[in-house]
Amino acid sequence: MKIKSICCIGAGYVGGPTMSVIAQKNPNIKVTVVDLNEQRIVDWNNVDLNKLPIYEPKLDEVVAEARGRNLFFSTNVDEAIAEAEMIFISVNTPTKTYGAGKGMAADLKYVELCARQIAR
Repeated sequence: MKIKSICCIGAGYVGGPTMSVIAQKNPNIKVTVVDLNEQRIVDWNNVDLNKLPIYEPKLDEVVAEARGRNLFFSTNVDEAIAEAEMIFISVNTPTKTYGAGKGMAADLKYVELCARQIAR
């Protein structure tokens, strides 16, 4: 199977830059990065590349090359999931503040919520 469409849930420090590079290097694959944080998506789509929500050296150049061509940022999670042939989950996994592993283990509640949304 040749992948033509990727969705990444989470437009933070991992999802946004990683998917930007994947889109830049694979212009024939549609890459959609989704997030529930509307302001973060507005920032990723800003015409002024100095306002990207994440700073990595040369990330602005990568985004400039791919955005609008095959890299898209959206809050429409369900649509991006439905269109995708491959889905990445890149959401927050803070340290647990309760239960077994409190203070040491990763809290995977956001990963689980994404998995349930994908399964639907």
